[in-house]
Amino acid sequence: MLKYTEVVNRKIKQSIQNQVEKFEKASNKLAEAVKQDGILHVLGSGHSHILAEEIFYRAGGPVFVNPILDSSIMLHEGPIKSTQVERLPGYAKVLLDNVDIKKHDICLIVSNSGRNALPIEAAYYMRERGIFTISISSFKHSQSVSSRHKSGKRLFEITDLSFDNYGEIGDAALSVPASEQKYGPTSSIVGIAIVQTLISMTIEKLVERGEDPDIIRSANLDGSDEINNLLIDKYKSRIPLLR
Repeated sequence: MLKYTEVVNRKIKQSIQNQVEKFEKASNKLAEAVKQDGILHVLGSGHSHILAEEIFYRAGGPVFVNPILDSSIMLHEGPIKSTQVERLPGYAKVLLDNVDIKKHDICLIVSNSGRNALPIEAAYYMRERGIFTISISSFKHSQSVSSRHKSGKRLFEITDLSFDNYGEIGDAALSVPASEQKYGPTSSIVGIAIVQTLISMTIEKLVERGEDPDIIRSANLDGSDEINNLLIDKYKSRIPLLR
């Protein structure tokens, strides 16, 4: 009866429990970066951009997240356009040349298939600048398709650290009886579990290091505006959407 819930719970469990060492490494790297005044840049196109918004200016979340939200690779200007731009060679450089990147920053790139030009070029762009890169994709899907980038590489093969969202080929995880049709995509909800686990562990690492993490409070709590405004002032020079 609850097939989707069951499959999602299984994939979340796999993605967290089977990648504990990766979470430890990524959260340690991010905590150290934040201590050095670095921030986390997050980039995804299509539905993958949801993960950038999920951890940006979220009540109970950190302020150090810079979502790279370009309308051409989101969905509100049309999914066909977003798909075309994601495959367009050279667009990543155009987009990232306008991002304030410093040596202690970290970049998270999200792409379920990990095969298109934009996420792959973004990974190369960041690595060429000495930025530690993290990715989230479906290894099963990526390994089933060829790269659309001239390097022949897929995203999980390029970034310093790659998380598997344990998604199925084509993302949909459930099947219609007596049909080849599939439904029930899982990449977004599992991806959210991954990024929120990473962020929570990073906050815990900062506390262990004697830091007082800069965490956004709900705008619907009394007195939160004053606290949040101080945090905005601290980070708005690095994060354009806070201005």
